[in-house]
Amino acid sequence: MAYIGMRNPVAAPVTSHTDGSAITYGAGFVMGAAVEANINFETNDNIDYGDDIPQENDNGILGYNGTVDTNDLAPTVREKLLGWTAKTGTGSTVTHYQVTDDAAPVVGFGFVHVGMLHGERYYDAYWFHKAQFSMRNIRAMTKQRQIEWNHPQTSFTGLGAFIDASGKASYFDYMRFDNEAAAKAWVNGRAGLT
Repeated sequence: MAYIGMRNPVAAPVTSHTDGSAITYGAGFVMGAAVEANINFETNDNIDYGDDIPQENDNGILGYNGTVDTNDLAPTVREKLLGWTAKTGTGSTVTHYQVTDDAAPVVGFGFVHVGMLHGERYYDAYWFHKAQFSMRNIRAMTKQRQIEWNHPQTSFTGLGAFIDASGKASYFDYMRFDNEAAAKAWVNGRAGLT
């Protein structure tokens, strides 16, 4: 098994959520053309010893964080994903975007991870229930003889959510598909995109 690509990064704002019930999302949007996602899980590592050996381990997920790179991060996406504020002038024309110390909105996000096994492609779809994104840096450099491609990168911190009556914190949903259209439809459905 080998992963060979990433596609369809999408997000949707969380509009309401009560513990023990499903999350309601607002209008979803495409984050940009996928370049790379790195997701790091924080887990318990709490071993119970007996008879001088490990007997049990509570290694459940505590949270997650990471980065998502896209080919572009349009101003309207920055507004919805990062909470940047559009300032308007005459005739409601956007004159600029203002970045303040307000916390970013909480969103759900997902993407499709493309893999190959024994010559056959498969598509792993992920939907992360709640996260807050930020832009931690802006990297700019001069054009040289050999172009070094530079993509906008967003960082995020994942949040747990009690989305049913199980009493268990949920972090993401996952499903494997044998065709890309079905995987995209699964992710887009969670973001409210048709």
